[in-house]
Amino acid sequence: MDTNISSNTLFHFTTEKKYLTSILKNGLFVRYSLENYQNLINNKAEIVFPMTCFCDIPLSHVKNHTKTYGRYAIGLTKEWGMKNKVSPVIYSYPNSETTEILNYAFENIEKFFDIDEKELKNIKLTKTTEKLFEHYNKRDIELSKKINSVHNNLSNFIRYIKPYEGKFYRDDNYLKNKVKFYDEREWRFTPTRDFLFKNGIKDSYTKENYIDKTKRRALNIKLAKHVKLVFEPKDIRFIIVEKDDEIPEMINQLEMIFGNKATSNELKLLSTRLISMEQILEDL
Repeated sequence: MDTNISSNTLFHFTTEKKYLTSILKNGLFVRYSLENYQNLINNKAEIVFPMTCFCDIPLSHVKNHTKTYGRYAIGLTKEWGMKNKVSPVIYSYPNSETTEILNYAFENIEKFFDIDEKELKNIKLTKTTEKLFEHYNKRDIELSKKINSVHNNLSNFIRYIKPYEGKFYRDDNYLKNKVKFYDEREWRFTPTRDFLFKNGIKDSYTKENYIDKTKRRALNIKLAKHVKLVFEPKDIRFIIVEKDDEIPEMINQLEMIFGNKATSNELKLLSTRLISMEQILEDL
């Protein structure tokens, strides 16, 4: 019998029932997260940027995952995820071909922006060279725009790079031991830099703005006004609560949340997709 190493469902785990209920009511809000790229990408040790994360681990293998991320979850179809541009991350490690390519690309693009103003002031231009500069300035502006666009896209791409293993910031501290992130089979959604800039939101922050809970909350509230992932009842494959005795209450919650959005048959089907982590850990 074949054993699946990935699931057809994208799971988003959370630590409390109230958070799961909020997701069912409001959708998945994008939150700022601290990512550590130490020894992976040049000059980018710690970056805080917005994301929503999922995993595609089969339920029979989620035990270790729940120890970190909680025993409540919503499972959504991969079709829904792909439609919303949720993408699997690329795992890498220091000195790998992936990181060398990225570092090379960034280093060479940034050279286009390195202008020594003192050298420019010392250049004496003849009338002929001034005319030539005027002629090429328009072309240089277009080239600069293209270079800037490539730089933006590379910056977006970095958000989908994850260390194979590394330091993990959780509950306001880095864990003592390294975490093998590769085991998480992460999929991720992150809004583009262009989208954020158009809405007056910075694309990234330093660690100091993240570890301060008041600042982090303010940033997340501002972000929530502009972007979240929404879904329909048909997109839901699983709703996971921690214990069996929480299922009846959750059925009532589903009726209140989706009563005006779903038919009677859809609600019945949705209730069959409720399962407890107790059942999963005991029987799967």
